[in-house]
Amino acid sequence: MPRILLLGLCLLLAACGRGPDSNTLRTDLEQRLQQTLGADSLRIVEFRRQGSATDARAPAGSERRVVYFDATLELLQDRDFARWDVPGIASLVSLLGAGPRGLSGIESGGNQAGDRLRVHGSLIYQASADGWQLATPQGFSPTTVAQPVSAADTQREQLISAISTALHLSPEGTGPAERKIIDEEMARGLNSIEGRIARSHHGYALASGPESGQYSRFAEALAKLAAEHRILIRPLLTEGGKTNLDMLREGSSSLALSQSDVAWQAFNGTAPFAERGAYSGLRVLANLYPEPVQVLVRADGPQDIRQLRGKRINLGLPGSASRDTALAVLAAHDLQVADLAAASSLDLQAALTALRDGRIDGLIQVIGLPADAIRAASEDLHLRLLPLQPEAIQRLLQSRPGSLPFSIAAGSYPQQPEAVSTLAVSSLLLGDASLASKEVEALVRLLFEPNLGWLQLGSVQGAQISAQQALHSYGLPLHDGVAAAFEKP
Repeated sequence: MPRILLLGLCLLLAACGRGPDSNTLRTDLEQRLQQTLGADSLRIVEFRRQGSATDARAPAGSERRVVYFDATLELLQDRDFARWDVPGIASLVSLLGAGPRGLSGIESGGNQAGDRLRVHGSLIYQASADGWQLATPQGFSPTTVAQPVSAADTQREQLISAISTALHLSPEGTGPAERKIIDEEMARGLNSIEGRIARSHHGYALASGPESGQYSRFAEALAKLAAEHRILIRPLLTEGGKTNLDMLREGSSSLALSQSDVAWQAFNGTAPFAERGAYSGLRVLANLYPEPVQVLVRADGPQDIRQLRGKRINLGLPGSASRDTALAVLAAHDLQVADLAAASSLDLQAALTALRDGRIDGLIQVIGLPADAIRAASEDLHLRLLPLQPEAIQRLLQSRPGSLPFSIAAGSYPQQPEAVSTLAVSSLLLGDASLASKEVEALVRLLFEPNLGWLQLGSVQGAQISAQQALHSYGLPLHDGVAAAFEKP
């Protein structure tokens, strides 16, 4: 009998050492779901604890366990997780501690009551005198993105000399004005043909963003989906949205991702594009997903954006659309770069490392939700999102067409119990007017096919694409081929 008691005690102690039991884990998860999505949103119908591991990133002197689980969730009411105005896919992925591939069952166009979601997730617990306390969901590792492709690989299309000669032919009896019209229309048609032939062999070069960014992750997922439909998309790693627009205009890319506010500037030839003038050929293929302004500090840091005065703040990479917006956000709060103790130009991952190490005091980043780098950083330190002041938001809406008021839903990041008011722009898929309408129609149809596996390909942002938002172009012209993509077959 003593041996049995001793064995039972050992097993009990071993179980405690592995973190909370299954019932505790399930109860904590239910509470998180209800707090973020509402009490009548969904319920857990199946749950299984799948072991645990020591959290190697735990602060010195503390004990933390990463506890893994599999669960099946049933929706109790219809819900479109791609909606921008309520807690959606970003909040769900974060609070479950699931990587994009760890969640299945999300339907393009919305889910219905009774649908089931399957989750492989994880939560982090910290040991305390009162037992194991839920600390945060676990972050997920970024998906590996494509290696850089040189923009020089995408050569400008050239008309062959014979066709160039043919452009000067015109029907007998027509005058100069008629010949000019014929020449222009033939040139347009022949350019389209040549472009389509070239792209059928070489594909569409898509200017995306830095390797650690959401643009490059989205572009890689899109390229994989396109390949299944025999469409070749070649993601190019770049400095960001402003550079992408320059590449598109120069013809070194066929497609580009950029923010709606900066795209508006390029089309109208204002702000950083004033010297080059208006890019009248810029066209919107689709409005993709929201990119909110995220002002991030340590939990013990500034409480208000205006308190960034005299602080060391990272504004993002030169050439990025995010940096341009960050400068505007400062100005709307009556702050200039000269008012900061230092203004660094790091990419997001490097900036978060600098924030952790105390080398900067905060950062401003425009990026889709949830930014996996921010979410992973939340495991190492307690971070806080600062809201934008209401009057500053109004100034920005008036001064930066392509912007919209936005609320970062509660639970979008670990340890974010409340919604945060901010400004957002949209990620746009852009092309040039010279793209053939049939090409654009095929590309846009691909984006909005039902049941695309965005999450399985590692892009939470792709899962936020909504047909209801697709045609909202912020005053920018849609390409002629877009309308046909949304017509019924």
